[in-house]
Amino acid sequence: MKRYDIIIIGAGISGLSLAHYCVGEGFKPLVLEKDNRAGGTFHTHRFDGEASDFWIELGAHTCYNSYRNLIGILEDRRMLDRLRRREKVPFRMLINNQIKSIPSQINFLELLFSAPRIFSLKKKGQSIESYYSKIVGKRNFRTVFEPFFNAVPSQKANDFPAEILFKKRPRRKDIMKSFTFDGGIQSVADSIASEQGVEILAGKEVDAVEPGKDGFSVKTTDGAVYESAFLASAIPPTAAAQLLRKAFPDISGLLSEIQVAAIESVGVAVKKDAVSLEPVAGIIPANNSFYSVVSRDTVRHDRFRGFTFHFKPGIMDGEAKLKRIGDLLGVHRDQLNFTAGKDNLLPSIKVGHHRLVNKIDGLLGGGRLLLTGNYFGGIAIEDCVSRSLDEYQRLRKMT
Repeated sequence: MKRYDIIIIGAGISGLSLAHYCVGEGFKPLVLEKDNRAGGTFHTHRFDGEASDFWIELGAHTCYNSYRNLIGILEDRRMLDRLRRREKVPFRMLINNQIKSIPSQINFLELLFSAPRIFSLKKKGQSIESYYSKIVGKRNFRTVFEPFFNAVPSQKANDFPAEILFKKRPRRKDIMKSFTFDGGIQSVADSIASEQGVEILAGKEVDAVEPGKDGFSVKTTDGAVYESAFLASAIPPTAAAQLLRKAFPDISGLLSEIQVAAIESVGVAVKKDAVSLEPVAGIIPANNSFYSVVSRDTVRHDRFRGFTFHFKPGIMDGEAKLKRIGDLLGVHRDQLNFTAGKDNLLPSIKVGHHRLVNKIDGLLGGGRLLLTGNYFGGIAIEDCVSRSLDEYQRLRKMT
């Protein structure tokens, strides 16, 4: 039986970045992914037929020059020449089925009286709602800022820690402020997956893990067994809790306290001349069946426009979603010939989450189990990569 230095469960950006760091140190990693593709929420859908040169994002869609650890990986993979600048187009709001500018919905008198609190109010220990409603005013928060914050993680975000969504990070001034790639953001996942030394087995769902004296035995649902000295979980906390329930009950119990939210994403490509909507970066509804619309107008195409709707779960079936999309874009259903869908999971992080993370890290200690993902320091791409880097550095100390 082939033995690996480390088995990584999950081939999203967390698992892939950990694999990249491991290979750079000379470790031999195996990445097991239950889906038939690597990337996780790095999911660029590339169409066939007439729209074969067009793509849309069904998950993450933007990188920033403050993502220093991610940029370090891009440098390692020699991808900096593939960066593509995102054009500056505005976000809009959807109010009573009408597209409005964001400033038109702000009560500036309320903002004028509330904003000075930003100099005295601390984010630490505050939720999104408790902090920002004091900074912008309760009415402004309810009508404008609450929908905006909900759009970021595609879920109700009022109880998120105020400091977790928008972190101040040092920027790489030699890199454009916001960017994607010529072939979409999945290009990053594809590049790491093709890296020499990174072995990925797709369509392999892990059924059980068993720790032993010399490492781990990992069994997949097809009956295959793999062995390694170390094990890393890079899957959602609910799935990790279930998988580790017998082998690591204390860690599993803490992971099970982290809730996740489901997002039903539907993307469409529409011929340019069929849509009269002005170019937008995205649309944020005040109250609707979806949390946000992300547009591909930031990376313009000569024949198509693309829109990804992040729907609230369990409200609409597929046809109802397409009808809603057609109604908003002002196109007939039969003009939505190019469509794609993907369901994603994101953690629902609450105030005090750092204490839970500290307990988890305390239990991990110097053990052979590693945990990475978007439920530690935050849900941004850089948070995922940074956590993987931290766990990789812990691994190095043990070897």
